[in-house]
Amino acid sequence: MKQIVLVLILLAAITVLMASPQVSSVMASQRSDASKKVDIYYNLLHSTPVRISLQAFNDYGLTWVLPTTLVTGDIGADISPGNGKHIVWDVLAEHPQVVYEDVRFIVVAYEGESPSPPVNFVFVPGGTFTMGDTRGGGNSNELPTHSVTLNSFYLGKYEVTQSEWQTVMGSNPASGYGVGANYPVYNVSWYAILKYCNLRSMAEGLTPAYTINYTTNPEYWGAVPTSSNSMWNAAICNWSANGYRLPTEAEWEYAARGATSNPDYLYSGSDDINAVAWYWDNNNSGGYPSGSKPVGLKVPNGLGLYDMSGNVGEWCWDWYGSSYYSSSPGNNPTGPASGSYRVKRGGLWYFSASSCRVAYRSGNSPYGSDYGVGFRLCRAVL
Repeated sequence: MKQIVLVLILLAAITVLMASPQVSSVMASQRSDASKKVDIYYNLLHSTPVRISLQAFNDYGLTWVLPTTLVTGDIGADISPGNGKHIVWDVLAEHPQVVYEDVRFIVVAYEGESPSPPVNFVFVPGGTFTMGDTRGGGNSNELPTHSVTLNSFYLGKYEVTQSEWQTVMGSNPASGYGVGANYPVYNVSWYAILKYCNLRSMAEGLTPAYTINYTTNPEYWGAVPTSSNSMWNAAICNWSANGYRLPTEAEWEYAARGATSNPDYLYSGSDDINAVAWYWDNNNSGGYPSGSKPVGLKVPNGLGLYDMSGNVGEWCWDWYGSSYYSSSPGNNPTGPASGSYRVKRGGLWYFSASSCRVAYRSGNSPYGSDYGVGFRLCRAVL
């Protein structure tokens, strides 16, 4: 029998008022059965349905470090007013083999539609799609195809540029393969990107998404590792934070497909790779030297996202697993629990066309960097 070692002491809950919706009487308790699920109840006063989100912390509100994504019930969009609204959090599935004490919650109500996308971000509506090699002729790590359902999120319209990186980090690591303010940044490790995301979030007054060594402040993380580092490998992502983060692999593919399985394009937005991507066969065209190109020169996909099939490759959050699709959850998957490599997605300027397909996937060491690999940012829709 599996031993349940996760214990929650739910001493308090917090009510938040957003505009005219009113949340009150928030109460939380953990079940005593083997599931250890947490039940959160609240009352909602308003004249029309609203959007509800849940946030949790166990450090007196200093950081919002507890992901609460495995939730069901009266949460999300179009929640009708009334008493006794009920959210169920599958905490054991989301935080296995962990002990937390004094966990507190905030239930947040938003009036009207979801907030407008941040500048240079695109709203990606939640939905269900078929993930993997839907067209055939791909690689074994793209199989089996499987149905995935995702919540809504925001994704960067463009790959993060060298100017954006330098503004936050103080230097530009790109060299030799396309250099300029509006070129995508490259030569950046997965580790370094976590630091960038939190620093930028803090600078803009957002809640940082990543926690390393029990803090969201990169000042206390130490230098960015140049070899595998167990502390950085154990980074936690707070999926409920409004700050910047990397997309999951599933979010990346869903967005690259235009948030739809029909049409089932081979590349992001088209079956014509030359229309949407910079890759090996067209890399010296357009008057640019070999290497990366300024972002946004090719045609975007149906969501308005540029360069997802070719310019620089893009890091994702997930650990890479060649057989992960055989066991991937159907709802909001975030990758294997551990691994040696982090997922890299998207075509890049020195790839052949077959490696620029929306289903193509690979992995890189999180401490490594590459002159063909950058990233784009993601943010939660709360």
